[in-house]
Amino acid sequence: MQLKQLAASGVLAIAVVGLSACGGADYGIAALERDATSEDQLPAFVSDEGVDVESIRKVAEQDGVSYFIGTWEDREGFCVYSVVVDDFTGGCGTGSENVVTVSPAPGSDLPHMTLVTDSYSDDDLERDGWSQVHENIMIR
Repeated sequence: MQLKQLAASGVLAIAVVGLSACGGADYGIAALERDATSEDQLPAFVSDEGVDVESIRKVAEQDGVSYFIGTWEDREGFCVYSVVVDDFTGGCGTGSENVVTVSPAPGSDLPHMTLVTDSYSDDDLERDGWSQVHENIMIR
């Protein structure tokens, strides 16, 4: 299973369109400001060395897929993950356009994800076939 994790992490096609810097609601994701619960912990098989594990929040679940968001350890960017029983897709990004898009590894059944900040207008994403699973996560 660890090989599968490494492959998923290593093969991620992360298209970083950008994200604003800093932390929590100050930078556009209010869900990161709430207190953590036991459900907010990423499963042990999800590995990403750059993520601040204390910042992770589970924000949605749909069709057996759990969605998590968080920040990098240096709080200079956002991270987004989709997780099922034995597979995950995730990635982090920084920038100024308030969007990070993550594509799953080849052969994965997980969706493509776009993480947006609270103030981002997702009208263009919806026109391009993305659907919302959380105010900060669009999938297709």
